[in-house]
Formats: sequence, C-alpha cells, structure tokens
Amino acid sequence: MKSLWSAGDLVASNCPHCRKPVQARFELRTVRMPRSRLSVPNVLVDVCAICENVLGIPSQSIPQLREAGMAK
Repeated sequence: MKSLWSAGDLVASNCPHCRKPVQARFELRTVRMPRSRLSVPNVLVDVCAICENVLGIPSQSIPQLREAGMAK
C-alpha cells in the first residue's frame, strides 16, 4: 500500500452519492470544517471522477486541518 498520496493519483473507491464503485483521484481543494465557518485551502482530498463529490481526506492531510483549527 502506498503511504503518501499526491494530487493526480488515482484510486478505486465507492461513492455514496453515485452508489457504485468509481475511480477517484486526489485533488487539492478548499475544505470547510463542519460546525464552523473555517475553510482550509489546498487540502488533499479524494474526489469521485463522476460526480466530483469529496469522498475522503487522507491521513496525511489531517495535521494541516488540525493546525488550521488551532489557529482560529
């Protein structure tokens, strides 16, 4: 298993919006934190290639989100 992902990498995933297996890619996007007005730019996320919904956030992006949450 690959430990670090980068933008443009492809992975097989299940999309809950499309309700089927899809090919997803990693992209840099702005992520809005739940229950907050805080938006974090340039976060690596897993995106469905069909519907463009965010499927997940890899563990390597979690420190970036934590740092932004502490700075508010």
